Amino acid sequence: MNLYLSTYLFAAILLAVGIPFALFAKSAKSPSFEFLRSSKAALATFGGGGLWFLYALSQLGEADFGDIKIALIAIFGIAGILAFFYLSDFLSVRGLSIIGLMLSAEFLDSAYMQEPPSRLILVSLTYIVVLLSLYFGAVPYRLRDLLTWLYEKPSRISSFGLLLCACAAALIAASLFY
Repeated sequence: MNLYLSTYLFAAILLAVGIPFALFAKSAKSPSFEFLRSSKAALATFGGGGLWFLYALSQLGEADFGDIKIALIAIFGIAGILAFFYLSDFLSVRGLSIIGLMLSAEFLDSAYMQEPPSRLILVSLTYIVVLLSLYFGAVPYRLRDLLTWLYEKPSRISSFGLLLCACAAALIAASLFY
């Protein structure tokens, strides 16, 4: 993925999440809370993120894990399948965290060793996603707490959506200087 594509993809994701919160806050409340414990969302996010991780693991070279690469793929694959049965609560949040980390790796790889200083907006926002993904992956119920706090006052959720849209606009503006 090149720098332009990763910047525009990140901006599109931020807009796709930010616009419903900014413009349709009340109608976005129910789907937001339903997502947290949805088995269909868990299948999509955790299943997709897990498969993406296993694919990335299979692409590592001999110098990375040597002879144990196949064993690691089997262990992580079995653990991912067992998570659907024994760790199903907030599994969609954990899956979203996996996808956030995998996308972050792609975004950071595209910005690595690039010349324009404006790429640092992409890098900075990506590291925020890394931190949030690690945090919500470890304690996924805190996303529920965050959504509860945001929806206590209508201005909070709208401001959150506008913040995401502003970050998307900053990414698009930064791409003009690549």
